[in-house]
Amino acid sequence: MLEADLVRLILGLLFLICLLVVFYLRKRKAARLLMVIGVLHMLGVIWVGRKPLSRIFREGFFGQADSAMGTVSAHADKELVFWSLLWGAFTFLIGQLISSLDKEGKRPPAYIGWELVGMILIAALLAPKDGFWLMLVPAFILIKDAKTNTR
Repeated sequence: MLEADLVRLILGLLFLICLLVVFYLRKRKAARLLMVIGVLHMLGVIWVGRKPLSRIFREGFFGQADSAMGTVSAHADKELVFWSLLWGAFTFLIGQLISSLDKEGKRPPAYIGWELVGMILIAALLAPKDGFWLMLVPAFILIKDAKTNTR
């Protein structure tokens, strides 16, 4: 557990540095933050979950994340790594999508930001030590940008 907390601290500091850079650039803030969060999330999972991840590849890859929803404790860590990597990848993908919209001069509707807020709050309450709280920053930027775009 100490290793995971240390990784969270390091990734949190990296996030703050990236946050400063993104706000300095002043363009596509929400999109860039989502992509940063996705990458940092995957880096953290790869480091902390390196043992289950290596077992996934060592044991043949196919079907290795299917542990009957965590009921097979010997495989639950591999399933956790899978879902965590998937969350990071989808966060990055959402950031790319929003960045693409921004380049075209479009903004996603405010409800996308509000839906993210709802999901993030539930996830953050279930896992308060995880970095879900950081996702509130781009979610509220999306909400703010949608409101300024309608005027």
